[in-house]
Amino acid sequence: MQLDHIVHFVSGTPEELVETSNYAGIYGVLGGVHTQWGTANTLAFLASSYIEWLSLVDHSVAKEADHPLTKLFLYDRESGPGLGTICLRPDSIEEVHRRFADMGVATTDVLDASRTTPDGTVLRWKMLFVKEEPSNELPLPFFIEWEQSQQDKYADLEALKQLPPNVEELKVKRLVMGTPHPIETAKKWAHLLGVQSDENKLHLENTTIEFIETKGPHRLVGVDITGTGKDNTIEIEGGQYTLLP
Repeated sequence: MQLDHIVHFVSGTPEELVETSNYAGIYGVLGGVHTQWGTANTLAFLASSYIEWLSLVDHSVAKEADHPLTKLFLYDRESGPGLGTICLRPDSIEEVHRRFADMGVATTDVLDASRTTPDGTVLRWKMLFVKEEPSNELPLPFFIEWEQSQQDKYADLEALKQLPPNVEELKVKRLVMGTPHPIETAKKWAHLLGVQSDENKLHLENTTIEFIETKGPHRLVGVDITGTGKDNTIEIEGGQYTLLP
């Protein structure tokens, strides 16, 4: 189980987020439009994961979309922009679906999804969400399986000049999650995901999730990225990123 991407709900347009992220020291590029959800994204690719800054481009479409991530975006939007949730990349999304069914965990069906890139390419993937209503409680991660292999995807991104020169060095070292009960939450997530926990930490193949006590609303509150050549903490649209050497 690996981190696939971080979802950060923003108020700015994708074009504004490209400018903001690059000024802050993170190489951001235009992603594409999700016409069926009324959203669009700006992306920052790292060695084995990426940051997605998600913008609302058509509120009327988003409001009618029966899509868990869009619903969470609209809920969080009421309190302003900020880090929202994370998406994990299992070896097989169908296997995760079966595992949750065996555990009695209610989920959506495995959903087909797509978006169109600025050059007109249609990217396709499958998604899976645990069924839960948006609230101030920490949302569980959702899951993704791309049509393309990770290697082919990055080869295409390199050809489009969407990868930073030092992409192989850029890694999410730690994700910090806010919750009222850190150790209990770590155990719950470890059980659901079938991974190891250590006190208030959860260990994925390509990052560590650390749960800390916060008053709420409970969300992803910080991202540590290594390989940046920097040593400072920045804020982008209500989200905190610590850039490390």
